[in-house]
Amino acid sequence: MTSDCTNNISGNEGFALDSVEDLEKKLSETPDSANLRYNLALALVRSKQWDRAESEFRAALKLKPGMLEARVNIAGMLLQKGNYDGCIEESLKALEFRPDLLEACVNIGIAFIQKGMLDQAEKSFEKALAIDPNSVISHLNMGNIYLASGDLEKAIKHNLRAVQLKPEFGMAHNNLAVAYFQSNQIEEAKLHAREAQRRGYPVNPEFLKKLEQ
Repeated sequence: MTSDCTNNISGNEGFALDSVEDLEKKLSETPDSANLRYNLALALVRSKQWDRAESEFRAALKLKPGMLEARVNIAGMLLQKGNYDGCIEESLKALEFRPDLLEACVNIGIAFIQKGMLDQAEKSFEKALAIDPNSVISHLNMGNIYLASGDLEKAIKHNLRAVQLKPEFGMAHNNLAVAYFQSNQIEEAKLHAREAQRRGYPVNPEFLKKLEQ
């Protein structure tokens, strides 16, 4: 089952484009600025200094516990590292401050998928879709949860909604093709497999062979 684990990194208008060096200089003058530490973390993300970025997000959060962007980004980074329990823990803390925080629900859902706990993942994505019915990543993952459980009708419904909302989303076309194939709707499966390829998604060659048999 394929999920999109892209974490949500959001900037702060004041310093979003400053370099690491510029932000470090400003922090030497104002070390207790949560916003500066947050934006230093963003700059470190851009330069792929992941451990330092996480440290600065945590420093910002310590200075300003209600800074949900920092907590969401920490959760996203933990998700990328494979620390699924840590991701869930940080995301739940964010939801304590703001129960309708979409990114936190999505991160929890993806973490549960990676842990193989699909019932819990489904609940998280149901909550995400209650917050935003047009959440593409939520529809994608709900579709895949239903595909794994064998509910092909719902799998098609959610993956189809994902491609309706974001036609260029190659992964969603690929997963929709799989759902159609398993429900014996071969022409629809071929259509979306071709569309996934056209959008640059690496469709499994063995799956393509099965479609042509």
